[in-house]
Amino acid sequence: MEAAVLNFTKEFERTFGTGLSALGIFDAHCDTLTEFDPGRSSLFDSKTHFNVERQLEYGRYVQVMDIWVDRARHDPEARTQHYLKEFERQLEVLREKGKSGETDGAGFGVSFIKSREDLKEYYDPKGGKCAGFILGIEGGECIDSDAEPFYSGNAEFRMLNGLYAAGVRLITVTWNTPNAMSDTNCAANEKPGLTDFGKAAVLEMNRLGIMIDVSHLSDKGFEDVAEMSKKPFIASHSDSRVLCGHSRNLTDDMFKTLISAGGVTGINFCRDFLGGSADIDRILEHIEHFASLGGVANIGIGSDFDGIGRLPGGIEGAQSLYKIIDGLLKLNYTEAQVRGIAADNFRRVFEEVLPPRSRLI
Repeated sequence: MEAAVLNFTKEFERTFGTGLSALGIFDAHCDTLTEFDPGRSSLFDSKTHFNVERQLEYGRYVQVMDIWVDRARHDPEARTQHYLKEFERQLEVLREKGKSGETDGAGFGVSFIKSREDLKEYYDPKGGKCAGFILGIEGGECIDSDAEPFYSGNAEFRMLNGLYAAGVRLITVTWNTPNAMSDTNCAANEKPGLTDFGKAAVLEMNRLGIMIDVSHLSDKGFEDVAEMSKKPFIASHSDSRVLCGHSRNLTDDMFKTLISAGGVTGINFCRDFLGGSADIDRILEHIEHFASLGGVANIGIGSDFDGIGRLPGGIEGAQSLYKIIDGLLKLNYTEAQVRGIAADNFRRVFEEVLPPRSRLI
């Protein structure tokens, strides 16, 4: 891990000890997989906001690792398949490195989480250091090829089921370009919100156990997901629109709907969505605002590491996440509330949505 000065408060030391090993983390969104250079490094030590070397400094740290897809820039299927293979290759690299024990002599494990049992077992503190990953795709155009058969009367969702079989457990309905499922927060279709195909896809994701992510979605699309989904859904990386009036953020009513649905929003570190001072204090202000609406159990971390250019002041990368926890303790959040925001809130909703191990195909 890069050298860092850990400036814990007494509250942090009393709660977690002087190290990070007792602090669980669940980060619902990063773009590291599509942004690091596999020709120069691996996910273990890449010069990116997130890497596994930093991840292992904490206790149990689940990272939702996203494949970013935008049909305005990419061939969605080719890009998705390329990064599915790259992710599998990186897992093998990490497993070999973990077995070798070359990092600190103790080695580490790697967990590719696909079921609710996988997630529960991952957070068991026994067994030494272990890097945990959930695989997501940011951009519902990854299943655009299912749309034509759907409208022809064949709603088999072959592509969606194939991604599920490959281990994908989260799909962000849109990025910034409209797709066959929906419009976005910044670009509209002729008819706003989810298409008929998008509504059917929501129900199929519910059936399979794929988390529905509404970050980047239009307000009407959000409303449609809330109406259609039979399971909790999340906004993996979205802030408060009251504090920063960007359409990427959630209104108070949207957040209250998320509370009613049992979902969680991950606080995004993008300066454009934080507004104000765009630093750790501003991150805490967004948390405080959502908490004031009765949603302290519906807030988590959605850093957007490696999907954003400049990080907020005081955040250097994954190694800095403890500073947010430290700040919450200074604001007199309880240990249970802090652990919830750090990991347990997202852990709860994913354990509810992910399929049981008995249904894996």
